[in-house]
Amino acid sequence: MSSGVESQQVLARAREVVSSCTGFRDTAISPTAVDRVVRAELARGRSAMELLAELQRPGTPLARALLDAVLVGETYFFRHPEQFRFLANEAVPAALRRGGLSLRGWSAGCASGEETYSIAACLLNTAPKGVRVEVLGTDLHEGRLEIARRGLYGNWSRREAGPLLHPLYVEVAESRVSILDAVRSVTRFAQGNLLEPLPESYGSFDVIFCRNVLTYFSPDAVQVALGHLARALVPGGHLLLGTVEVDHPPAGLVRVGPPELQAFRRPTPKELTPPPRPVAREPESVKMSVRAATPPPAPPPPAPTAVGLHTEALQRIEGGDEAGAATLLEKLLQQFRDYLPGMLELALLRERAGAREAAFALMHTVRDIAARLPPDQIIEGPEPLPARFYRASADAFLTLGAIE
Repeated sequence: MSSGVESQQVLARAREVVSSCTGFRDTAISPTAVDRVVRAELARGRSAMELLAELQRPGTPLARALLDAVLVGETYFFRHPEQFRFLANEAVPAALRRGGLSLRGWSAGCASGEETYSIAACLLNTAPKGVRVEVLGTDLHEGRLEIARRGLYGNWSRREAGPLLHPLYVEVAESRVSILDAVRSVTRFAQGNLLEPLPESYGSFDVIFCRNVLTYFSPDAVQVALGHLARALVPGGHLLLGTVEVDHPPAGLVRVGPPELQAFRRPTPKELTPPPRPVAREPESVKMSVRAATPPPAPPPPAPTAVGLHTEALQRIEGGDEAGAATLLEKLLQQFRDYLPGMLELALLRERAGAREAAFALMHTVRDIAARLPPDQIIEGPEPLPARFYRASADAFLTLGAIE
């Protein structure tokens, strides 16, 4: 059996391999998952030196096993429906105005394919006759790509937070659905790494979705990936990111819509060309009057929205500043007293901080407000959810607390 020191060396090297392949920051790499893979290899009788030697080579079975263990695959159909509504109502018409005869989409970090098929269904349903639709899904995890290619899904892929916005699947068995042939026919999947540029043979895209992927990346890896994504857009094309992944537009792109939408557009060459300077000279008297004039006041900044403030709080939580997030949520609730998503978030933060009484008081309020609303009423937040979700969450929290 290898010594403890040698085992720790293997574990450290395994984490380096995962980080270099995925771009994940160190805190996003599950130590339990890495340890489980390494321990299993040692239990098979392999030595630490053998494992270290294998980890020096790219693409080995051990490296693939580590990636399979740490990659996150949480997804479902029409997740964050507001972004699919933006795709249908804004991005597609903009692409059609550019005069192309095709609509091309890319789901970057597609996991098991639900997002890719959702994009395809949306484009098919909004494209006029004669416009070709093509959608690519890429992911680092080959096993999940195989699931995507089969196009068979269970209840976990269909959730209330993701309403069926466009025809997408057909029921084939109890709790099982199969992707419609029309959607399959315009969709393909391939292995791809966001730390590397997409091969030129795939072309450029009118819309790219890359959501809930970059949140695991190191800051340097985020910038590398965003650069590849931006360059894969056609001029005028749109990039949609996850709720808390960036707090400012990626280089070369401009924000479209409110911050919580996380939609960005690549400007066209015409937009990037500065207007010509006027050649006529103004009379000196006009110049003097302009100098003397008082500059107009700057327009007031836009009023903060509940969802925008909540999104900022989530970014602070992601960065490890839970105290700052709690303070921001308290201010949010002073201004938007019945905002259920922020109330639930603050209750969970209070629980983690050990302030159970404050957490319970907030959860009681969440339950009371949610109980007065129609169960299917969608509550706007970073992820729109029905009122019944908040009622059930509060009930579960209060019931568990009573048992403990």
